[in-house]
Amino acid sequence: MKYYLFLSIICFLQINAQVGIGITNPTNMLEVATNVKLSGDLYFENPGVYSDAASNSYLIVRDNSDQVLKRYVPATSEFSAINSTVYFLTNINPAGISDFDTGIPSNKYYLVIGGFIVRGPNNSSNIKITQPANTNLNQFIPQYSARSFIQNGTWHIKFTPNNNRVFDKNPEIRLNVSIYRRDMLTTINNSIVYDMNGVTTGIGSAPAPIIP
Repeated sequence: MKYYLFLSIICFLQINAQVGIGITNPTNMLEVATNVKLSGDLYFENPGVYSDAASNSYLIVRDNSDQVLKRYVPATSEFSAINSTVYFLTNINPAGISDFDTGIPSNKYYLVIGGFIVRGPNNSSNIKITQPANTNLNQFIPQYSARSFIQNGTWHIKFTPNNNRVFDKNPEIRLNVSIYRRDMLTTINNSIVYDMNGVTTGIGSAPAPIIP
């Protein structure tokens, strides 16, 4: 009787070849020059730091309207993901601004007023706010309010003195405004309500992240 001995040799080879899909001469370990469709999840582990020129890279974002990853190109976008600008409004009525339409669509962007500066005509510091008759000025703080609100599909700004006050001249107001794209990098969390119970200190909780 003959016996045969079979030896299986398993070789582990490390392949360092570059792979190209849709391209014949790839310049990276994997280079894809065509559309890619994924039916499952996509994970990035240790993506590293991109050291090439910024002009050769793109930001990939998820469009919440259709849940699709898309290439974000600032040059062809109405606004970038986060924008900051200053509205410099001059020759304002002494009663303030009751309704200023920015024209920014509320279905695409959030608008936040980050701060403001009030000056007199021609950037003068000589401007006052009136005091209601027969009252103590210190009873009415703050002196004015700034807020943004949505009306007819666009963001509006309101800036008015409080408690029936008015400016003694036509003021100039600089409003620092931040604009955020809804479908890219931001979400709005629920309001956090905390009863301070009449004390000067408190401990709140961080907002739970909301994944759109």
